[in-house]
Amino acid sequence: MGEGEFAMSEVRGYAVQSQTSALAPFTFSRREPGERDVQIEIMYCGVCHSDIHQVRDDWGGSIYPMVPGHEIVGRVTKVGRKVTKLKVGDVAAVGCMVDTCRECPNC
Repeated sequence: MGEGEFAMSEVRGYAVQSQTSALAPFTFSRREPGERDVQIEIMYCGVCHSDIHQVRDDWGGSIYPMVPGHEIVGRVTKVGRKVTKLKVGDVAAVGCMVDTCRECPNC
């Protein structure tokens, strides 16, 4: 691959296409995990009331298509070379705070 190019993998989920559509099967591309990333096969995913607000664009700014859901639990399938606390086969979870600085008032 050339500079700036990323390998992509095709994944499946359930998405809404607009604020009034129902969830339906959806296929999309994700970049391959980076050196500090963990890829998991999702086993369980919570859809909470804030996801419904996002789906229905109650707060404005929603982008479609949208795959709602966060607070994910799954099995690790790949780890980046700088990952030290997880290995392939481990069970891992993703909460709602991802890529945060953990220093500013919003975090």
